[in-house]
Amino acid sequence: MAMLKTFLLVLLAYIAYRFIFGFVVPVTKATRNVRRQFKAAQEQMEEQMRAQQGYQPGETQVNANGSANQQGSAREIKKDYIDFEEIRD
Repeated sequence: MAMLKTFLLVLLAYIAYRFIFGFVVPVTKATRNVRRQFKAAQEQMEEQMRAQQGYQPGETQVNANGSANQQGSAREIKKDYIDFEEIRD
């Protein structure tokens, strides 16, 4: 009877070991790796957006909803515009 208990305990320990190191550890590593890649991709996209918008600290940025976002000083971004003249025939 004691030998059967020992055998079952060893078998259970082996199954637990295989489960932990064959499933739990790889899934944990993969999850950590995916999170790191998403974070790097997000930072890269934010950097590209800043570069496209000509972002510099201290400038006023206009959000998609039209509200201004002050960062740093009270400077405003000068906007280019074209004078419009109506030409009549």
